[in-house]
Amino acid sequence: MGWQQKVDVRFRYLGAASSVVFLCGICWFIGRTLIRFIYEGRSVEILNALISGQSEHPLEAYYAAFDHMALLACLFIAAPVVLVLLFRGVAPAAVRQGTTARFREFTALVRRNWQLIYFAAASLFIAFSLGMAVGAFQYFPYKTLAEAGDAAQDWAENWRHNLRIRPEQYLKPSRYEGQGVVLHDAQKASEGVTFLTSLFDGKLGMRLVDMKGSEIHKWQVPFQDIWPDESKRPHDWDSEIHGAILYPNGDVVFNIEHKALVRIDRCSNLLWQNKNLDPHHSVHEDKEGNLWVPGRRWRNESLDKLPYILSPFLEEYILKFSPDGELLKKISIIDVIFGSKYEAVMFADRDFKLEHTGREITHINDIEVLDQSMADAFEYFDTGDILVSMRDLNLLAVIDPESEKIKWSMTGPHLRQHDPDFLASGRISIFDNRQPHDDGKVYSRILELDPVTQNVLVLYEGDDENPFLSVIMGKQQRLHNENILITEAIGGRAFEVTAEGEIVWSFINRWDSERVIVISEAIRYPVSYALFAGERCQ
Repeated sequence: MGWQQKVDVRFRYLGAASSVVFLCGICWFIGRTLIRFIYEGRSVEILNALISGQSEHPLEAYYAAFDHMALLACLFIAAPVVLVLLFRGVAPAAVRQGTTARFREFTALVRRNWQLIYFAAASLFIAFSLGMAVGAFQYFPYKTLAEAGDAAQDWAENWRHNLRIRPEQYLKPSRYEGQGVVLHDAQKASEGVTFLTSLFDGKLGMRLVDMKGSEIHKWQVPFQDIWPDESKRPHDWDSEIHGAILYPNGDVVFNIEHKALVRIDRCSNLLWQNKNLDPHHSVHEDKEGNLWVPGRRWRNESLDKLPYILSPFLEEYILKFSPDGELLKKISIIDVIFGSKYEAVMFADRDFKLEHTGREITHINDIEVLDQSMADAFEYFDTGDILVSMRDLNLLAVIDPESEKIKWSMTGPHLRQHDPDFLASGRISIFDNRQPHDDGKVYSRILELDPVTQNVLVLYEGDDENPFLSVIMGKQQRLHNENILITEAIGGRAFEVTAEGEIVWSFINRWDSERVIVISEAIRYPVSYALFAGERCQ
């Protein structure tokens, strides 16, 4: 065979390989087109959307699954064909002859065992396809496998916690020196007693301390009375007090996060409990003694009135309880948002779908009711209006409790904020958590905003010398002398600052030389709130 013929043969092989690649591309394009037609129906709008490249969830999941299947087909079918064709067209004759002998031996082996090889390849292909379908469309047993994966990851990260060696989920790296009250300027600090919720001596509970940090009184959570069935009783280390208020007689109302709203007396005896709708994050008492608490529940069904929210999702509520723990009212925050035509805050991305499968949408972390004594200071608001913080939307909203409509809102500059409070000045204070950048030069802030002008003042901000930062949780309380008591939850610290930003009181909840224990909340009460401590418990 002359060199011209050899070139012609090699070009034919190369052309065949190119044709295989081209046909694969055509099949891939046709497949994606058919998927779109099947999913959305044949129409001119679909053709236009296909040409323009627009797409929506969950169609992208179908595309992703198809692309993976196409890639798998190429690896098992097209790629070997292309390689063989390229090899025949490009490799020298001597190499091809030596390789051909070995290839014949290999093909003979394949022919003798083709049924076993075909079965193994088919099994792998089916297993891979089923795995792709389960992952892409969350078919059974996706939930079981996901939970098993989460559990395995949790054990890998928190095995000491799960074996009750050390409460890892409560421990954070220490940023500050000392233990207990490490700073107290008696001339500038606001006098009173400080109520703390955290883990103390390895037990979940609450402490009341004086300005020097000496313990005045302590409470423990009566788990055995709240959950008499031991098989359902959570451990201290797997629970969290998130939101609490102290009464002058020593009673305490508090949330066991996502488990129960509880009231105990000064001796930690259970007075009542309510496990409705997973109470969490905060407890606010209005002037009538009613309790306002965030709640939530899983919605596993799609809602006709909310077609853009795909199930399952966590629906959150504003809950109102009587002083005796009876649920008086619940307001769906999703209904409030859609009823107020505020759904734009939930669909800020390019897709007009909301697929928050497996997690919450709003994350309410604080509720406060406007008292009559402050109402005149607020131009836009009335007595009884409800201030709500929604962390995942970076949103503050004031809601009319009668119409259940939003009458005012503000998104940013706060980021993942907590604990907004009405102030007597007609302004609103906020714990602005913020999130650290790669250079770590971002710190949490305490803000004050004017709801009329939306002008924002920074009252206090961490810095390199005082690295105040809590990316989650956090509380702030305006004291009677205009100082601010700040709960730096992740820093294991509660501290008080003046209007000039000077730290005048600081408390550290230390675990050991390298770690601190998360403080969920610190509240300053008048000294009169400690009078009950002189009474003995039976």
